[in-house]
Amino acid sequence: MKIKINFSLLFFTIFTVIQCAYSQKEISKYEEIKAWKLSYIIKNTSMNSEELEIYKCIFEDYENNYHNEVWSKVLKKHNAFNGKNNRELFDKISSSEAMNLIYDFDSYELKGMEMKHKRNRRLLKKIRPEIVLSILYQERNFNRELFKKRRNDSKNKKDQN
Repeated sequence: MKIKINFSLLFFTIFTVIQCAYSQKEISKYEEIKAWKLSYIIKNTSMNSEELEIYKCIFEDYENNYHNEVWSKVLKKHNAFNGKNNRELFDKISSSEAMNLIYDFDSYELKGMEMKHKRNRRLLKKIRPEIVLSILYQERNFNRELFKKRRNDSKNKKDQN
């Protein structure tokens, strides 16, 4: 069985971050991260009050839909393998199961990109393009901060044990 290493590493890295971010209290962690993201983007982007209200509405719709349509389904797939060693997973999974997982993850990724594209078009219709570009840039910066925080949190947990 041959799986592209980049694809596998990407999804297992994402799963690890998701697991840390949404473990046990999924809804409250999700809401906490969503509020932090909104605050981060607003603080680092110079929108006028009208653009800010439009952005908040589009942000809320997009984040909730993305969580329900993509992340929660990815988490469900990931939790099916929770507790299993990655090596054990690769050794025991059948070719057809692996292929189905890859297709499922591809479909989630495509769905997420489609949703993001629609969100960006909505933003561009109502907010100045340079502000939308700034929002996208700040969103990328936020994701980096989140990954860094989660990585540091997991390192601290390992050090405590």
